[in-house]
Amino acid sequence: MELTFRILGPVRVCRDGGPLRLPPGRPTAMLVTLLLHAGVAVPVERLREELWAGPAPASAVANLRSHASQLRHLLAAPDEPARLHAQHGGYRLRVGPGELDAAEFERLAAEGHAARAAGQPAVAAPLLARALALWSAADPPPAYGPATATAFDRLRERRTAAREAYAACRLDLGDRGSPELLALLHGHLAENPLREPGWALLMTAQSRAGDPAAALETYRAASRALARELGIAPGPELTGLYRALPRRDLRPQPSAGRPAVHARDRPARVRPVLVPHELPCAAAPFVGRRAELTRLRTALTGAREYPVTVTAYGMAGVGKSALGLRAAVAVLEAFPDGQLHLDLGGSVAGTPLPPAEVAARVLRSFRDAAGEPEPVGLAEARARVRSLLFGRRVLLVLDNAADPAQVDGLLPARGGCALLVTSRCPVPDGDTRPLRVDPLPPGDGLALLRAAAGDRRVDEEPEAASAVVALCEGLPLALRTVARRLTEGPHWSMARLARLLRDERYRLAETGLRPRLTASYRRLGPAAPLFRRLGGSRSEPITAETAATLTGLPPEDTVRALDRLVAAQLAEPTGPGHYRIGELVRLYAAELAAVEPPPGQTGAAASSR
Repeated sequence: MELTFRILGPVRVCRDGGPLRLPPGRPTAMLVTLLLHAGVAVPVERLREELWAGPAPASAVANLRSHASQLRHLLAAPDEPARLHAQHGGYRLRVGPGELDAAEFERLAAEGHAARAAGQPAVAAPLLARALALWSAADPPPAYGPATATAFDRLRERRTAAREAYAACRLDLGDRGSPELLALLHGHLAENPLREPGWALLMTAQSRAGDPAAALETYRAASRALARELGIAPGPELTGLYRALPRRDLRPQPSAGRPAVHARDRPARVRPVLVPHELPCAAAPFVGRRAELTRLRTALTGAREYPVTVTAYGMAGVGKSALGLRAAVAVLEAFPDGQLHLDLGGSVAGTPLPPAEVAARVLRSFRDAAGEPEPVGLAEARARVRSLLFGRRVLLVLDNAADPAQVDGLLPARGGCALLVTSRCPVPDGDTRPLRVDPLPPGDGLALLRAAAGDRRVDEEPEAASAVVALCEGLPLALRTVARRLTEGPHWSMARLARLLRDERYRLAETGLRPRLTASYRRLGPAAPLFRRLGGSRSEPITAETAATLTGLPPEDTVRALDRLVAAQLAEPTGPGHYRIGELVRLYAAELAAVEPPPGQTGAAASSR
């Protein structure tokens, strides 16, 4: 029994050609959300955000179960596997090939673009026409939530590109400005008045139809729209067409990033630009961080006419990378031109990626360097990245930055790109305040331990589990690392793990934090001696006076050293002139103090101890 789903217009579900009666309101909103993520489990938390505009009621999870039951019954058919499954804390909808109009549109449009790029407009045109025919005259339903809105925005953007590619193919195949083509372009520009390629195609079609006066008026209308909305003049493509009007020579010039394909002088082959999808699958459990995720998603999807930079920072092991990846995956539909992911090497001891190599890696992700000479120096590499990204919607996730210079100068002046940076220290990010990522509160820390070690271990020994969370100081890396003791050794109890962590000789090694803290320590410079001395001090809070007593440094030098500890996330200010360091960080400082000589002591003296 054939089942089809239609969301490129009013939502419809048909079985064997006959429409099914959809339940109104949130059940249909849930169906649309699941269709836009077909084949992937959508977490309950995401569904709550999509279906309730404000704070979800306490009954939201129960309501979702009820909506899922309605949909499961609606889509059920005899002798057919269930369509809707509860899976991984969410719901997954199974959709077969050819059943969802949005998926068919994307497939046909991609094949059409590929054929056009290969110089085959006769193959591309019918593919693009079939893709556009899947859209009904009415627009898709109103957005139910941020992810739904982003997904429909992406679909509309691809419809825009498909229309222009189809019109260009028609012109390449000899269309002389037919009424059908002119109507298509007029309707397209009524919806997208800032699309210069669309204006250029209309001017060309009007000239082909023998109406240069209409082409001149189209140029003037484009100029007015661009000046009114963006405050800019027409670009080289439109200007060149305008200047060609007296000569009746209106072949559009190739626009940036779009290959020109003409029937009479077709290029042998156009090398397409790769669309990279580099975001890795998040394998580790993730809990909490709802406010942080909302803030990151909102900032990233704010990239429209101008790029944005968003920074998440915090101490070693606090979960910046996991948070950044989760936020990036949540908004990937907003960046159809590619998503890059690059570890800049700032999380562990070693040599971070030089800025020139960061730019080169971005270029290689787009295969921009294939057949091109290597950039000469950092400035040229960054300039080439900006040219490559101009006018595109690309998300760059640069993880574990060690220095702001690694991420400088990559974004172009205009376009919908976004740069998400995670780092130990805040990286300047324009108008957006960097997001500080703090350790998990006890409740979320316990939920993470439960997700990593299993419900039974936590439920059988709740007090020991709470002690483990406290001894790990709410750091996700530490909690996931110590949970391996329980998953790899069934004979381990939660109480035994808590006893091990209480022993200061073993706690740091068990949490897996030492390599991360070493990376922070090696960038302290002249503040390193103060950090080592603080390992032997348990006085709280730390003040500039107590720190100066430990090191013998002048007060101003001591304050500067404390500021470097704060910047490296190895100390935290608790008030004017007052600081604290966490117990795990103090244990690491004590280890260093035990093996490194104090300030002023010579190597020979140290070795004679």
